[in-house]
Amino acid sequence: MTRIVVVLFGLALCYFPSYVNPLTRLLGVNIGYEGPSTIILWNWLAVGALLTFVLLVERRSVSSILIKRPNSKDIETVLFYWGIAMAWSWLAMTLLPVEQDPGTASLVALSIPVLLGMIITTAITEEILFRGYPIERINEMTSTTWIGLAVSFAVFLVPHLTFFGPGWLLYHGGGTVMIYALYLRRRNLVACMLLHFLVNVPILIPASGLFT
Repeated sequence: MTRIVVVLFGLALCYFPSYVNPLTRLLGVNIGYEGPSTIILWNWLAVGALLTFVLLVERRSVSSILIKRPNSKDIETVLFYWGIAMAWSWLAMTLLPVEQDPGTASLVALSIPVLLGMIITTAITEEILFRGYPIERINEMTSTTWIGLAVSFAVFLVPHLTFFGPGWLLYHGGGTVMIYALYLRRRNLVACMLLHFLVNVPILIPASGLFT
């Protein structure tokens, strides 16, 4: 029972960034910090709290959530899966040209430094909050290899589909699938962070106005 309570508390820390903004709006609290860039603040706070929890409360190392140095094979696999993800997006956009959704438009409107900060933040923190901790702890608790993956995948999709719309799954879902495939194949969260960064970084192109 204690183990379940500990894991549930850890999961609450993981998903804190997803519910903090709706909760503050519901309570009528104005923190003076709004918009998509709030993810930079909330995600890093959640990661700091979660890693402290892992080290001091669970008394486990960060390698227990697969944070470890990637090797050359990890990097090679990252680049291979990135190529697949980019080919998926290119093919989908070529066959079914996409109109910019409000979520993407709000990101493109940000300044390049803020947008780059968001890209780096999401690449690092979402891997810890949405994949590393939830998958490893849920799978340990349930003695399975798939329940944690299923929960992680569902929880990861909901805010992205809410923010970007259902078209995100068609045009960019390939990147998400490749990150999960890399996670299963290489079992290295830092490698997943790198792939996540590479998948997200092309949004800098429309934001910079290079091709407009």
